[in-house]
Amino acid sequence: MKTILIITDNKAGHESVTNGLVSQLERYIEIKVIKLSVNLKYNIFKFILKILLNNNFFIKHISFKLIKFFYSFSNENINYSKIDLIISTGGKTSFINIMLAKLYDIKNIYCSSLRGLNPLLFTYLVTINKKDLYPNALYFELAPLKIKYDKTKTFDFLEKLDFKNQIIWSILIGGATKEYPFTDKELLELIEKLLQKAKLENKKVLLTTSRRTSKTVEKGIETFKNKYDNLAYCVLFNKFPEKIILIYLKVSDLVFITEDSGSMITESIYALKPTITIRPNSNKPQKIYKQFIQNNIRKKYLYSCNIDEIDNIDINNLKFNIYNNEQDKSNLHKIINLLKV
Repeated sequence: MKTILIITDNKAGHESVTNGLVSQLERYIEIKVIKLSVNLKYNIFKFILKILLNNNFFIKHISFKLIKFFYSFSNENINYSKIDLIISTGGKTSFINIMLAKLYDIKNIYCSSLRGLNPLLFTYLVTINKKDLYPNALYFELAPLKIKYDKTKTFDFLEKLDFKNQIIWSILIGGATKEYPFTDKELLELIEKLLQKAKLENKKVLLTTSRRTSKTVEKGIETFKNKYDNLAYCVLFNKFPEKIILIYLKVSDLVFITEDSGSMITESIYALKPTITIRPNSNKPQKIYKQFIQNNIRKKYLYSCNIDEIDNIDINNLKFNIYNNEQDKSNLHKIINLLKV
């Protein structure tokens, strides 16, 4: 058994990548996981540590006492001599990742952008950006995610709804962001267009909102329940939170997702489902995220449209490829080989 130390800043988006990578490794090797929650005491330390960690003199004089000067953390009783690999995601975890790895001579992996740090301070860098041309970069087509289905819950869900020979569409709703500034009106229009389209094509619909969905949108969805009898199951997350997405993905034939949610998009592609993302008519995604969407469109893992184009989508003639990337598997085995040494 190999022991992996996960360093976390307790941000869900960062934890999902780290936990996803570990879950992928667990398919091939027996692993014990230890988690270390950390907090960088002051934001100014980011700039100071970036300078210091690019200096060999500082690297050679790292001590545990020095690490505690910069960070507070949850567990001071870890036996670091038993750790085989450190993994972390998120800028504020990068510095302690390096310092612990150097202090205790542990191999380390970082799953985020460097922002000025020397790439060789890490054993491997996990990236979804093909332009990260570091000598130790492991390019993954999709960010690793933990996808684990509960067979019993999925079976019970299907039994409860009594689906028999039905084509099922799922609609996964995120919310407004700076890059994808959906208005409440736009989200309700998007949902109703999809419900209408599904009804015309005799498809059952599963729908869920998320934490970022506004209460106004959820109230609007309530009115759709009586209007559309093909809305078979609906989760209004802010009213009655239910973690249903993995079940939806397991049973669905087609998945619609608001384009603001990279994690839901990645989960859907990992689940091997044809995926259609929908964006507001006005949108301006950041460069890296835009590349992520365009790469998946080019590979035909997803189709993207704006709200005004929904009615004209010819779903039956869309061609999708199923995710099965050998390069990602090859990179996983490079990490596994680290643990075998």
